[in-house]
Amino acid sequence: MTMERGSVPLFVAGPSRSGTALVRSLMNGHPDIHIANETHFFDDLRRRVSADSPLDSDEQAVAVDYFRSLAHRPYGHFGDPDQGWLDGVELARRARSGGGRSDDYLQAYCEMSAVHERGAVARVWGEKTPRHIFRVDEIFDAFPEARLVAMVRDPRAVVASYKKWRNRGGLPGADDPAHENKLAAEAERIRRSYHPVLLSLLWRGQANAGAAALERHGPERVRVQRYEDLVQNPEETTREMSEWLGLEYASEMLDVPMHNSSFSTFDKGRGVSVEAVERWRDVLDGGEVAAVQRTCEALMDANGYEPVPVTASRRDRAQPYVSLPRASVDALRANGDRSGGVPSYLARRIKALFAG
Repeated sequence: MTMERGSVPLFVAGPSRSGTALVRSLMNGHPDIHIANETHFFDDLRRRVSADSPLDSDEQAVAVDYFRSLAHRPYGHFGDPDQGWLDGVELARRARSGGGRSDDYLQAYCEMSAVHERGAVARVWGEKTPRHIFRVDEIFDAFPEARLVAMVRDPRAVVASYKKWRNRGGLPGADDPAHENKLAAEAERIRRSYHPVLLSLLWRGQANAGAAALERHGPERVRVQRYEDLVQNPEETTREMSEWLGLEYASEMLDVPMHNSSFSTFDKGRGVSVEAVERWRDVLDGGEVAAVQRTCEALMDANGYEPVPVTASRRDRAQPYVSLPRASVDALRANGDRSGGVPSYLARRIKALFAG
């Protein structure tokens, strides 16, 4: 991968509903950083085209339309390549100038996203896709100078966020009337994905993957960031993140919107909020809390999340485990078009689940 001198690729990943969108907003407040929207590149496009050699003409067309679709609507929302802001000819030109491999198309897209939103390529460029936490080694092989922010959040709060999720504004393309059906379908996908044990197992695999990435690649390249520390001490934490990237702190980083929240309506000027830290206590019932704590006990302790006493009947404690097999099948079906190949999807998550 050929990069401009001094440029630093930055990827943001971790459990869904763990604050990856907040980190993206904070980073994008810095004049030298721009993080693009979710691409799912390493689970999707990179698996379908050549990874180690320049793309042929057919693969180039696939790559160009892939990113042009993302410039219209979020990943998985049936974006129309002809309706977005991205110039496919310029994308291909930039990618070919960097070598023409699939990774060069990702970099070109991220750079053009910065140009589109702020008028210039940023010194630190990148993207945020939560599920890329399972692809860290591939990311670092593709971009040897890359850094990763691996988010972690109290699993009880993650599960609660899934339980109450609905679109509250702020998503790209949400004001497009033709997009309403897909937004409704996304809400249904998340509803079908909800199960306290299943989500706890997924969280455990994602938290393990982040810890393993830190151990393999070191703190210079991987920063495991607790959501709670970020929202409770935003200035101190963003200062540390800026220094980690070799940049001076910019106070504008804290001027972020409240968006894609499960509980709060989109507010462009809301800023960093601590409201969601303890909300799980009012959202989850005793059986759900018990299931999360039992499934995630060791990693909760390792990340500083203390269990709480739970009042729940034996039946309420058992119910999440009894319903798990059927819920797992339903969730896999609901997410089948996002899995990047079911065998690979399952293998990576199961491996991470039992790591550590």
